[in-house]
Amino acid sequence: MGAGLTFDRTTRPAAIESPVSGYSTASYAGRIVLFLPVAMLAGVLLYFDLDREPPVWIAPVAIVVAGGGLAFGWHGPVFRRIAALALFAALGFGRAQWQTMAMPPPILVPHGVVTVAGRVSSIDLLATGRRVRLASPRLNGGPALARAVRVKLRKGDDLGLAAGDVIHVRAFLFAPSRPAYPGGWSFGRDQFFSGIGAVGFAVSKVVITRAGRPGWAGALRRLREAIAARVLNAMPPETGPVAATLLTWFESAIPARERQDFITAGLAHILAVAGLHVGIVMGALFTVARLAAGLSEALLLRVPAKIIASLVAFAGGLVYAALTGFHVPIVRSLAMAGLVLLGIVAGRRALSLRGLALAAFVLILIEPQSVPGPSFQMSFSAVLALIAGYEALGRRFAIGGDGWRQRLGRHVAALAFTSLLAGGASMPFAAYQFQQVQPYYILANLVAVPLTALIVLPAGIVALLLMPLHLEALALAPMGWGIAAILAVARFVGTLPHALIVIGPSPGWPVALLGFGMALLGLLRGRARLSGAPLVLIGIAGMMMGRAPDVLVAPTASLIAVRDGAAVRVLISRRPDNYTLAQWRPVFAHDRVLVARAADVCAGGRCRFDRGRVLYLAGPAAAQGGCGGARVVVSPEPLRGAYRGRGRVVIDRFSVWRDGAIALRFRGGRVRRMTDRGMQGARPWVPDWPPRWRRRR
Repeated sequence: MGAGLTFDRTTRPAAIESPVSGYSTASYAGRIVLFLPVAMLAGVLLYFDLDREPPVWIAPVAIVVAGGGLAFGWHGPVFRRIAALALFAALGFGRAQWQTMAMPPPILVPHGVVTVAGRVSSIDLLATGRRVRLASPRLNGGPALARAVRVKLRKGDDLGLAAGDVIHVRAFLFAPSRPAYPGGWSFGRDQFFSGIGAVGFAVSKVVITRAGRPGWAGALRRLREAIAARVLNAMPPETGPVAATLLTWFESAIPARERQDFITAGLAHILAVAGLHVGIVMGALFTVARLAAGLSEALLLRVPAKIIASLVAFAGGLVYAALTGFHVPIVRSLAMAGLVLLGIVAGRRALSLRGLALAAFVLILIEPQSVPGPSFQMSFSAVLALIAGYEALGRRFAIGGDGWRQRLGRHVAALAFTSLLAGGASMPFAAYQFQQVQPYYILANLVAVPLTALIVLPAGIVALLLMPLHLEALALAPMGWGIAAILAVARFVGTLPHALIVIGPSPGWPVALLGFGMALLGLLRGRARLSGAPLVLIGIAGMMMGRAPDVLVAPTASLIAVRDGAAVRVLISRRPDNYTLAQWRPVFAHDRVLVARAADVCAGGRCRFDRGRVLYLAGPAAAQGGCGGARVVVSPEPLRGAYRGRGRVVIDRFSVWRDGAIALRFRGGRVRRMTDRGMQGARPWVPDWPPRWRRRR
């Protein structure tokens, strides 16, 4: 054959140099795989953002069309990539819709006291008592329901319960509460996908009708409850609940004040058992196992030490995940840690963007409903920032002298850099989900994370190993000292000025734009990744452009907020609703808020606000004096048609009964009305309102 037809197998065609970034087009071709989970995320978020349930045929048709386009245009690089992204977006959309269709429909929650009977599937230890979840419940002797019921037991009801027991109790039950303001967090969606149909509180003591066999899941639950009980009994009330949370993830026992201290200092991730904890546990086990394997020459001649250490670390991580309940964040973290160990065994890079993309793809397939939640968004953004940040700048932490001062300085710098990357990447999503920012999170984490890694969790592991010997107190004592030190740090940081900055709620589009910009920054290479910076900046600016409403009415109309000059007045007409007040705090984060009882502010049940544009009426009796040209009339009671007129907005008890919370904004001469019903739309997880039983009457 001629020399021109001879090829060397070791050679590759020359890649085309990119004039923009200096990287080859071949390298960018491989990066498209990393954006496929991003497309799936977009499809999932698009599904949950709809205000109507789409037809069931849309996703299959979109998948077929995108798949056909991918096959048809396979030889065109640009078209192939666009079709692949469209295909994965359709897969994400369809997976979210199929997950919704697989869930049982909401139940019709009766009003008043009912007798609830069912099998105990879990028991939560609260700071003020216990809460049980009942599977296949029966209400007033009716048929078994497909959704669970969660009941808080009476304080002092100490009857010994275990998973698998069949009980009955009389309780008040409630349907999922409606959001405190239009666009607020939907508890209905949370309960819909968690399989809960109603929550409530007991008005009688629990009666066990049959002791059940819990099975392996119930046995594991009993073990976790026993561990938590022994930890709480052996440690002071200030540190015991935190230790029980770290070892069993029964976080409900943590007092609200301590939880807020962690949140204010930017240390809430220490209580959210996930990647940090799995990494510490598996890293400690990996180190100990590798050192122990090195003591046996015969063992090392047969099996490499890194394989032994990886197996021990993964087994320990699996046990820790079981003890903490196999909740979604811990399972996701365990999967990522497993990929890291697999990379170590194979001699490949331990933590990579492809591993992160694979973990995201698997989790979306398993739990698509977790994508709109804070855990998914914050954890994946943090890991993406860590991988990309150390890929770009990590080598600089290996530069310097070999003295102990230089090594210590590099370790402190690396820890600060890690906190900056993880906290900075997750902070916008935390701000979107929780409407708050902690500016001193790096300072707090510089102390709290080493304490957790070197003292708290290692001592907790030793305590678990000593529990069969009833010697756990020996290890729980130093664990408590470490937790007390972390609490001291959290409280100190909380006293600093502006330790917790409350911001207003943000619409969804700036966060979506910010997330896409972060994906470009983290997944692309060279100067091309800088194309994501403008999107991040625009997203952050968009998050800060939210405007508080001029009038806000709670779902029960018991709270009415009205802008009055430089302040916002919140009028309480019935029993104070502290929960709704707390939810309203970020809505009026930049305003001076005055809270008072309506009867103390409005003489005769009438008040005018905002230069007479808003009229507050305590009830129909106060409507006799006319409206005086008010553009908006609000009342916590039914007005029954009073003051209805062209161009006038009237909101009363019936208005929020139909539409949920209502917000009004003045735009020049117009009044823009936003309702919870309009924001949530008609989705399977949105309660049917007004209830069917009420309409039949």
